[in-house]
Amino acid sequence: MDSRDKVVEMIIEQGQNVLASMKDLKRSAHKKGRERSKLYERFVANEHSFNVYLYIDAENEQLTEVQHFQHKVELFRELFTGVQTDFDKEVDVKTVEPIYEETNFAYKSLKNVLEG
Repeated sequence: MDSRDKVVEMIIEQGQNVLASMKDLKRSAHKKGRERSKLYERFVANEHSFNVYLYIDAENEQLTEVQHFQHKVELFRELFTGVQTDFDKEVDVKTVEPIYEETNFAYKSLKNVLEG
């Protein structure tokens, strides 16, 4: 396995971690408090790690599918912005599920392109 394959493997794995943390946060979208805040922090950390792996190889970062996934993740993050400091912040729960599903679909496209 060459270094490019290893980077692709890390990006795919970290994308899965982003989706897993999104799923946990999605389940807690209607809740308030410290637990939701911790889930948001974990999600943001996973997103950051995903972006760091992309910076290793600019070619991957420029792929349309990667940019689309990043955009969907950003939309999801924006729904929860502020919950880490305002434990009572309302989240638009009706929007969380569709954005999550769109992100999941975008991840599948990203994975197909990177593995192809």
